[in-house]
Amino acid sequence: MIAPASRKIGKYEIVRKLGRGGMADVYLAQDTENGGTVALKLIEHATDADTIAAIEAERRGAELQAHLAAIDPRVVRVYGSGDADGFFFVAMEYIDGQDLAELMRRGPLAVGFATDVAIAVAKTLDNAHNLEIAIGGKEFRGVVHGDIKPKNIRIDARGEVRVLDFGIAKALSMSRRLTRNEFGSVPYASPERLDLGEVNVGSDLWSLAVMLYEMVTGLQPYHADNTERLERMIRSRIAPPPAPDPCPEPLRRVLIKSMAPNPELRYPSAREFGADLEAFQGGTPVAAVSEDLDATRRTFRPRGDAAGDETRRTAVPGEDAAGDETRRTALPGANPGTVWGPEGTPPLPQKSRLGWAAPGHWSVPSAYGGIMRVLLFLMLAGVLYGGWILTSNYLFYQHGQQLAREIEAEQLTDLDQIWARWTELSRGSASSFLLHGPRKVVKQKFVAATDHVIDTYRNNESQLIYEKEWERARTMAARALAVDPEDSVRGKLRLCEGHLARINGTSHRSAQELSVAVEKFDEAQKLLPKSPDPELGLARVYVYGLKDIDKGYEALQQARMRGYALGNREKLLLADGYRDRGDRLWWDSRNVRGLPPEKDQIQRAADDYKRAEELYQGISPWGKAIVNLVRVRLSLESVNFRLHQIESDPQIGPH
Repeated sequence: MIAPASRKIGKYEIVRKLGRGGMADVYLAQDTENGGTVALKLIEHATDADTIAAIEAERRGAELQAHLAAIDPRVVRVYGSGDADGFFFVAMEYIDGQDLAELMRRGPLAVGFATDVAIAVAKTLDNAHNLEIAIGGKEFRGVVHGDIKPKNIRIDARGEVRVLDFGIAKALSMSRRLTRNEFGSVPYASPERLDLGEVNVGSDLWSLAVMLYEMVTGLQPYHADNTERLERMIRSRIAPPPAPDPCPEPLRRVLIKSMAPNPELRYPSAREFGADLEAFQGGTPVAAVSEDLDATRRTFRPRGDAAGDETRRTAVPGEDAAGDETRRTALPGANPGTVWGPEGTPPLPQKSRLGWAAPGHWSVPSAYGGIMRVLLFLMLAGVLYGGWILTSNYLFYQHGQQLAREIEAEQLTDLDQIWARWTELSRGSASSFLLHGPRKVVKQKFVAATDHVIDTYRNNESQLIYEKEWERARTMAARALAVDPEDSVRGKLRLCEGHLARINGTSHRSAQELSVAVEKFDEAQKLLPKSPDPELGLARVYVYGLKDIDKGYEALQQARMRGYALGNREKLLLADGYRDRGDRLWWDSRNVRGLPPEKDQIQRAADDYKRAEELYQGISPWGKAIVNLVRVRLSLESVNFRLHQIESDPQIGPH
């Protein structure tokens, strides 16, 4: 049983679930001792072999990751690990941002950005592969990540690349090879890993190459409709197709080299792989350009399969070796044009205008008939295939129309069920023109659910919108974007993300979360240039989170320019902001008490208190305006009393 979202594990209070990977669940949690936020990975203890192996791998990986994070800023820091309340846990640095899998849902990434990410990951792998440490009196040399994939590479709020999840990492000791590892993801597994179950430096580099190919093209190099077929394709050691345009040719050559069927032709280390990528990024020749790409792409077979290859080849007629005349002797009395084998063996095939055949068994009419039969067969097959395609498309279209009708008739109203039906219907064909109608209907449903929360926040100032409602709105916006990408929907998604970051940042006093909120609202504003909603969110971040009343005031003025009429909520926001700044100025004036700057600072505090007093008075008794009005008036009396003292004291009064 995995921990529910309100449970405490050891000293960690779980806030919400972030995701699942392998046998572990990852939660956002709070350290109750120091108040910090962590990403908490949990595996429930059990007696089966898989769980025991997973926990041991995570336990070892956490210790190795902690050492690696000390020398590589891209590796997530580990705060602690152990066993508590029936779980093995790893408490790690919480990295806010988006992983590559999320970014790639919108399509291929820019080549420059994708290359920068791959270079950063290659540097981390180089550090890991060359790490030398001692743990428990035992020396280790080289840490293999073992699960490089888009889900484990995150771009944080500052745009930096972070490498997640060394939990399945293995260590290469001074005296032994890497042991088998059954963890990892098939699409990113090398042929040798699938064959032998071993994880090594080469398997990490293969995974990085597959990920880079996917970032640049939006496609994985190998495609199959199920895992078994995908494994067979990778293990066949047939090189994947070269990355299509717009992939630049030098980068295409780097990818070909990094996924060559023969491991000996690939990059031997992360350092060399990264160096070629840096050369490409810098506009200098890459090492892969000078190599024989045809040889690199040629199907590679293990050496044991090559034996006897020459004996299995079929000799091509007309290419006989020396001594041909001694092996082909015409016997007396034989028909002209018949060639006999040695010592009267049966006749050898003869070459006619249409090809090779046994004598007397190939003629132009029979060949023509054979061709006609083949053509007729192909025509019949084409007709049947075309009929099957038409039938399939018709049924596909009908299913889409049925879904649209059920939604429009309100026979299907549950948004989660609508999403499940759409996902099943559109799997592999989401952009098909046959789904134009249902795509529009489904998208409208999700957009309407998102708009309901956004509109309620904007227009109903007396109704609070809680975190769960913003989370639901974010989910609906993300679904609408997946159904049909559009800037306005993406803007609404960023708006929801901004409010969630605002709530978390304000409640946890996290400058990082508040910074993310500002970025999300700014992006939303660019995508929704006529909407006041991003500015309303920014105002709350600036006033209640970052304590910057001037920027909060400016954001509200921008909202007014976009047609929003400031209500009691916004006036209360401004009043609270001025009161808060007045309190800080009044308190800080004690540091310069008796000095000339004191009067100026106290006067500024008085001005802020007066602004707050006017705003509170204008909206009373709405909200807590009356209580805050009394508080501001008391503060204003204290400030004015001190100003009177300063005016009366010739030493600190006006000069």
